[in-house]
Amino acid sequence: MLTHLSINNYAIIEAINLDFNKGFTVITGETGAGKSILLGALSLILGNRVDTSILNNKEKKCVVEGTFHIDQKLLESFFMENDLDFEKETIIRREISVSGKSRAFVNDTPVTLGVLKELTSQLIDIHSQHQTLKLQDNHFQLNVIDSFAQINKLTTDYYQDFHKYIEKKRKLNKLLSHEANAKSDVDYLQFQINELEELALKPGEKSELENQLEVLNNIELIKSTLDKAVFQLNESDQNITSILRELTHSFSGISNYGESYEQLYERLNSILIELEDISNEIGNSSLDYDTETAQYLNDRLSAIYNLEQKHKVTDADQLITLLEEFNNRLEAINLTEQGVEELELELTQEKKKIFLLAEEISKKRIAVFAELEKTIVGNLTELGMPAASFIIKHQLLDDVGENGIDDVQFLFSANKGIAEKELEKTASGGELSRLMLAIKSILAKNAQIPTIVFDEIDTGVSGDIADKMASIMKTMSEYTQVMAITHLPQVAAKGETHFKIFKETTSNKTLTYVKTLSSEGRMEEIAKMLSGKELSSAAKENAKILLENS
Repeated sequence: MLTHLSINNYAIIEAINLDFNKGFTVITGETGAGKSILLGALSLILGNRVDTSILNNKEKKCVVEGTFHIDQKLLESFFMENDLDFEKETIIRREISVSGKSRAFVNDTPVTLGVLKELTSQLIDIHSQHQTLKLQDNHFQLNVIDSFAQINKLTTDYYQDFHKYIEKKRKLNKLLSHEANAKSDVDYLQFQINELEELALKPGEKSELENQLEVLNNIELIKSTLDKAVFQLNESDQNITSILRELTHSFSGISNYGESYEQLYERLNSILIELEDISNEIGNSSLDYDTETAQYLNDRLSAIYNLEQKHKVTDADQLITLLEEFNNRLEAINLTEQGVEELELELTQEKKKIFLLAEEISKKRIAVFAELEKTIVGNLTELGMPAASFIIKHQLLDDVGENGIDDVQFLFSANKGIAEKELEKTASGGELSRLMLAIKSILAKNAQIPTIVFDEIDTGVSGDIADKMASIMKTMSEYTQVMAITHLPQVAAKGETHFKIFKETTSNKTLTYVKTLSSEGRMEEIAKMLSGKELSSAAKENAKILLENS
């Protein structure tokens, strides 16, 4: 329920603060006084888009703030999902800066317009004259039926499950598209994998093979060098090993005559041991050119070089990495196929679930058709349309949709002997307004919208019909907070709280103001609505009677 509205610097409103009560509130004022401006300001905190043209003072920001008393059970989950602090007295604020930048807040926490709209759509419903077009909307018609059947919780569950199903279906389509593209790569990948696996390359193998081939290709030079070393180390008359052995033996004889001689002996002895070891290793070397080995090395390296060139890599070890990448891609394709199968199974199961839920919803909808038709016709009779008829045309859909498996259409006739037709083909503007009021009264009783605002829904009616419309709105206010912007005295008289909007013009500007009328003020205002600015005693008496009978 809206408990307070503060408007600052909006159009010709400088500053207005209004406190609202439960029940039925009426708002009156002369044409052009600013009733639509008040509604426009309220629409700001409902998430409507604006521009800087609404600024009264172009050097100050516009601020509209509404305080709502909120039922915790209905909306606490919304606050949790959007990371907002829940307060029973929730303050919603919208600010429009001088530059035109808009900001929205819920309990001082910044929110997007999307979040703002989603929240306020559950708090307040504004019925403007053009909203009668919604009567022709299939989604709105089903919402009326669901509210009357009191299955909103069931339809909310269905809506959530259906959209989870649609999201998974999108995911499946994406996977199927990816799978179709990937499958064309399978043969290519498998061929590359087979070729690389057949090569069976080991890390560092290319360098090792190149070294082996280098040795074979230079075998004569290596053998010549080794033979010469063996000769000079061991076989020549003045071979190095014999000379060093003799020298070491000489130093062993003087090693006891000083530490420095002992160290020289030890160093010479170490060199001798190392030289003898080198000599033995060279002497034991056996090198022969192996034609088969050379051919194998050449063939192996040629295979490696070819694959390096094919895959445009500069290091043979990159071929090993490439093989791993190809295997990963092939595995991903196989996993995609597995994922598609699993998702298809999930979708089949989920579709069965939502279809069963849709069938349950459909049965509950169909069960209330007759009662809803009777109720709407009864309301229309009260509104001066005793010959009106209203039926719900229904057919089952072949597949589930966002609203289930039901396709409904409201058919209406205002006159006897005229067949019921689609609303756009048979109802006038005034008839649609009365039909909408008849339906809104049902929504007020069965839905959970805390506040309904009617913007001149009584346009085009007068006299007894206006009085009956006012009575219906007042009855609605027993279930929800109702506000009506009206030009009709019959409606104004039924209000429990009465605001008057008026303009005042000074030498340099015109401003809109709102005041709460006292009992005496109400009588005068209603008398003016009956007779014009000149208040006659008869008008006052009629106003008094209207108020007493309301």
